[in-house]
Amino acid sequence: MRKLCILLLSMMLSAPLAAIGFGYHVFEVRTEPEFSNGVFPTSVMYQFNFPMPDFISGRSTILAFRLDNGLAYRNLRQSPCDGSILARDPVPYPTEYTVLFDEFNLFFAQGFMETRDEKKDLLTAFISIDGRFENAYERLSWLSGPGDMEGLFNTFGGGTKAERFPGASWVGAPELAGSRSMFQTSITAGLVVDWMDDDVTRRDGVRFGSYLRFSPSWMPLSTGDASFIVSWNELEASKTLYSVGQTGRTELSWFSVVLDDKLTYRYIFGDKVPSYIQGGDIWGRGDVPNAAHVLSNRLSLTFYGPQINSRDSYPSLTIFWDLGLGLGRVLNRGSVDEFIAETVGSYGIKVEFIIFGIIELYYEIWCSYDGAFNEDSYVEQRFGVTVGI
Repeated sequence: MRKLCILLLSMMLSAPLAAIGFGYHVFEVRTEPEFSNGVFPTSVMYQFNFPMPDFISGRSTILAFRLDNGLAYRNLRQSPCDGSILARDPVPYPTEYTVLFDEFNLFFAQGFMETRDEKKDLLTAFISIDGRFENAYERLSWLSGPGDMEGLFNTFGGGTKAERFPGASWVGAPELAGSRSMFQTSITAGLVVDWMDDDVTRRDGVRFGSYLRFSPSWMPLSTGDASFIVSWNELEASKTLYSVGQTGRTELSWFSVVLDDKLTYRYIFGDKVPSYIQGGDIWGRGDVPNAAHVLSNRLSLTFYGPQINSRDSYPSLTIFWDLGLGLGRVLNRGSVDEFIAETVGSYGIKVEFIIFGIIELYYEIWCSYDGAFNEDSYVEQRFGVTVGI
């Protein structure tokens, strides 16, 4: 009955999309480094803005539906049995697995107060109804040959497949319990303060956003595999250090250098915190450990080449440095209280070429030099094409 209700809800929410023949549409294709080195797409995000008048003259009013779905790659970070952190004692079996996910957001946003840019609101308040479905599977290379007969969830020996963790509570990863399938609904509210002059290759100012997501296990249609409250706060600051405008077209630049810093702080509370809400914005597998307080910071320096005939066609090179901190009580630890203060770090380079703000050709390489609990450093890379409309 629950699966039928979920299916009907998805159909009801998707039905209006076919009727929208106008309004603002967003389409974005993303890649994962674990899948073909990031060459081919693994997930897609769509957004459809319903046509409606602005409630406040001159200030933006948005009613929109967003659908994000695709494939994600993850590593099991906590023990299925007791929630202990696996990075402390490496296990003799694969920890990688694959997740198919779908997330929808039906949200309303209202802008207030003008800025120096008359088209942009200083304050934006929003509220949304969210739903997320996930189903986890063995990694794609599972049973690809005689040398790859070990999976995270199953083993295959002597011609027989067997569960690796029969009867496990999966306290360390509650969304993987049972059939490894979950559906969770939630309510999100937030406020954004935007005092950023963003001219694509030149940025100056600050932007702050604060979001609260409420997702208890008793929410309607939820399967009960997740229960949490997260307060998510972001502060961005940018400064254009150098810029050379094009002769006769000063709105375009031949060359510019921009310094950016983005600080994120999350406070997470709950006894069943799913993987997608954990961690921090750190490249690679070196996510911030699953703790109540999560801080992450990215400092980056971007060199922009000439804007070619338009503001949204240009090459760039970015040097970035990520730092993360997991502090406080370890979540999903079952009945055992454990407190940590662990840092992670990475640095890298990203080269990209943007074509009309729609197509992004990119190459990234980064090094995780400070893994949590003294994990070994490693280097990863990816390259590919991302499309956004």
